[in-house]
Amino acid sequence: MLIIVSAGCDHGLFPEKVTLSDSKVQPFLDAMERVDRASLGFTPVTTNAEIKLELASGRAYDAMLHVYGATSRTISFRKTDAGYSWTGEQEVYQGPKWYQTVDGTFREFMVIEYQTERVNGIPTNQLYIRYTGSDTNLTEREFTLAEVRPILEKWSATPVEPWPGYIDGAPDFALLLFVVLMLAALAAGCVLALILGLISLAIAAALLAAGIVSTALLVGALRRSVSAGVRTLFILLGAVGGMAGGGIATSAFTWIAKANWNSPFRWIVGVTIGLLVGVLFAWLFNKVWTRIAQELTRKLERKGN
Repeated sequence: MLIIVSAGCDHGLFPEKVTLSDSKVQPFLDAMERVDRASLGFTPVTTNAEIKLELASGRAYDAMLHVYGATSRTISFRKTDAGYSWTGEQEVYQGPKWYQTVDGTFREFMVIEYQTERVNGIPTNQLYIRYTGSDTNLTEREFTLAEVRPILEKWSATPVEPWPGYIDGAPDFALLLFVVLMLAALAAGCVLALILGLISLAIAAALLAAGIVSTALLVGALRRSVSAGVRTLFILLGAVGGMAGGGIATSAFTWIAKANWNSPFRWIVGVTIGLLVGVLFAWLFNKVWTRIAQELTRKLERKGN
């Protein structure tokens, strides 16, 4: 999966964050300078804008710059023998008012767009300006650049209206109820996930315990010795407990020492040491238990005689 994602990034499937000073952006800046974009109503790209470069294949464009600053825009390019040529631009201006749709509440906006090649269906070689929002004086009409410039200047000097989720400084209780319900659903999902996790853990522990006990019983039956089965049981318990303890000790050491040791090798070392220590303790316990059992057997035999 990592290889696929890395390959996708290398081949431009995902926009790459860049700056105006990056050498890979220079061919696109050169292409933009060859066009009188100002006469079409497009503003300069500022140095503090967030820019992402998208390289495409088999689309209506070969490259696109995604620019986010005072306005947001996309600029499309076509690859040529000499480099790249500018084929279109779309710049979005946000207004001070809000409008509501079935998908939520959004700021009104004005789009200025021009394309020399068809990218999204608008007429080519023609300035296309449209408004989206709740202002009925601006909807369902086309604008010229001379008509839209006073509107944009007014927008820039007008404060943004309060978000309509609040009325006179008080929260919209319908929206608040929706948020509460969403949080309740999220909490219920977390609790359900926790319960399912605990159930899964309990099932895994039960299966592990059944496996340990059945292995010990099988060894005892094959050797026809109860003590052999008990020794096997303790060895298996020591191994499992030691591995768990090794993992816990590794986590505790990493946290206490503030170690930045992210390699899986630390877990291999910690669990392996825990396994060895657990088996060693189980072996010693078996030795001590066997010796005690033998001494008790001898004492009982002596008393019987």
